[in-house]
Amino acid sequence: MPNIVVPVAEDKGLRRFDWMEEEDQGLRQAFRPLLWVLKSTGLLYGVNIQQKPGGYQGENDEQPTTSGKERKCSFWLFYDIVVFLILLGNFVNSLTTFKSATSFDGNVCNEIITATWFLQAACYALNNIIGCRNWNLFFEKWDELSKSIGFRHIKAPRRISIATCILYCFWLVASFGFMGIGIYFITSSGPSPPDDAVSIIVRIVQLTIYFYFVSAWFLLTAMFVVACYVIYIAFRHFKKKFTGAISGDGKFHGDMERYRLLHVKLVELLRIADDIFSMYVLVTIATIIPLIIFTLYFVLFETVDTFSYAATWWSVGLSVIQIVFVFMAGGVVNHEAHAVLTSIYSIDLRCLTAQESLQMTIFLTQLSSAPIGFTAFGLFTVDKPTIITFAGSIVTYAVVVVQFKPSETTLDQIQQVINCTTP
Repeated sequence: MPNIVVPVAEDKGLRRFDWMEEEDQGLRQAFRPLLWVLKSTGLLYGVNIQQKPGGYQGENDEQPTTSGKERKCSFWLFYDIVVFLILLGNFVNSLTTFKSATSFDGNVCNEIITATWFLQAACYALNNIIGCRNWNLFFEKWDELSKSIGFRHIKAPRRISIATCILYCFWLVASFGFMGIGIYFITSSGPSPPDDAVSIIVRIVQLTIYFYFVSAWFLLTAMFVVACYVIYIAFRHFKKKFTGAISGDGKFHGDMERYRLLHVKLVELLRIADDIFSMYVLVTIATIIPLIIFTLYFVLFETVDTFSYAATWWSVGLSVIQIVFVFMAGGVVNHEAHAVLTSIYSIDLRCLTAQESLQMTIFLTQLSSAPIGFTAFGLFTVDKPTIITFAGSIVTYAVVVVQFKPSETTLDQIQQVINCTTP
């Protein structure tokens, strides 16, 4: 008897269930590739990457034991501390070069630039040890708010996370390639380095330090930009939902208090992210200005070879790129957090009850009383006035440095005076 083949309609449902499960993985799973990179470079601990939102456990998922979690946490914490000590020791070692300095010249300026870069990387590693445990709370709050606002945009953060990991690989290739070019120029103009065992070990240690240095610089900046993006889309969808509740004639159709409290939760999400990155923002802004100024001084006042000239502008370019990303990402979050103000001003107050008017007044006070955004360890908020102030400071110092550059005639006169007074 021939068998009757009946199409199974459950496959589509199963595929749909798998799709829904993928969408419900949450922001933690969307960031999973980038989080693994952070862990492998000693910049993340205390974050369970395998954890699913809402305590969800699949049929094949095993509940990890508490002792296992503690051992894993202790290992990653120990690894992060080791990486921090490596970067801190590298910074301290760079300070020893100032012992032989007798006057401020190009070599001293170059050593200041190098030490500032090393200090920045060490502070970044310390920032992660202090604040990275807040990532767990950040992921939970974002998943909770995404359900409250009514959007599930996990695919975009997942793609950004993967793209960041790919850019990180390109960054490593570019950094080590630039380092290799520098070693080639140094060895070609001088004696070849010895090939004994001690020299090989020293080179391996230097490469390891350089790996952690360039990783800390890139990954912290990338993670800050990615965090700013997910906070930005949360505020953007909140504004879209709030604006949709306002009709063309200015009537508000919704619960004003519910929207106000939802915005309060979004600000709390931003505060959690600020606890993670506030030290990073402070260190970046505090070190970028001297980096740019001393680098310009080195370029204008010192005669250097081609590679040193390229390396100097490489340093300037990285400094400018870093500060631009920090200011743009932080400024976009600050702007979007206050963007709902325009929609509130378009509401017709004659159509509101006394209670709704009071709620809207409190909402307006909440939005306009203080700037909302990332802070530099609580000292100031990254907003438009701050960005303009620091940009003006950088340009001012650059102009002052250029004005102090002596002309060729002045240098010749100084040389003649020295020759005349020299016995």
